[in-house]
Amino acid sequence: MALDLLSLEAKRALITGAGTGLGRQMALGLAEAGADLVLCGRRRAKLEEVAAEASAFGVEVTVIPADVTKEEDVQTLRAESGRIDILLNDAGASDKLGAWTETSKGEWERILTLNLYAPFRLCQLFAPAMMERRWGRIINIASVYGSVGCDPSRYPGLNWEAPAYFASKHGVHGITHVLAPRLAPYGVCINSISPGMFIGERNSSMLSSAMIDRLIDGTPMHRLGNSDDLKAAAVFLASPGAQFVTGQNIIVDGGWTVW
Repeated sequence: MALDLLSLEAKRALITGAGTGLGRQMALGLAEAGADLVLCGRRRAKLEEVAAEASAFGVEVTVIPADVTKEEDVQTLRAESGRIDILLNDAGASDKLGAWTETSKGEWERILTLNLYAPFRLCQLFAPAMMERRWGRIINIASVYGSVGCDPSRYPGLNWEAPAYFASKHGVHGITHVLAPRLAPYGVCINSISPGMFIGERNSSMLSSAMIDRLIDGTPMHRLGNSDDLKAAAVFLASPGAQFVTGQNIIVDGGWTVW
């Protein structure tokens, strides 16, 4: 049956950035579909909160605090995670406020390391075992700003140009595209999801009511993303039913990028 192709029972998923926001939402979606979880993030308390929610679906949940920009942490993550069938790379951040002309090398490297190198490194560490088992799913979280530029008029009063963030999210698609044909012969699918306008812990403090109104006006569905909007996309790309989908990008943006 078609719904059986969406079941994640007997699968084990590792989600980075799982303690808050979009990572939390997608982790809960995978748990509801039956996947056991390994939750990764820097703050144990946040991960434990998500673990308690996910456990209510009757799945096994493991919490592993780790900074995915540190090699010793990702090595520990690999060693303690056990078998991973689904890797969901969500951990990320944006540049500090300021003009692109003032972006320092240190800031550039900080964002590119977290948003771009870390997901690639985790693919290096976890994909080979998937290839050996001839089954696996990798989901990279990009952004609508990995496909288009930023209209400053939608952020009135905010000096947010974020060149490293934009470059990193464009690069996430590059990672997805270069790995897809290399993993496909082994039954491993890699895809990306590009969320549109969601408000969460990362951006809530910087968005004024005027900015939120502009963001809503720029979305054809005339609302921002909610706590359920990414779950189904993540479940589908993680599922057996996505076995013929690889190297693709699912945009979940309420129509933001059609204008």
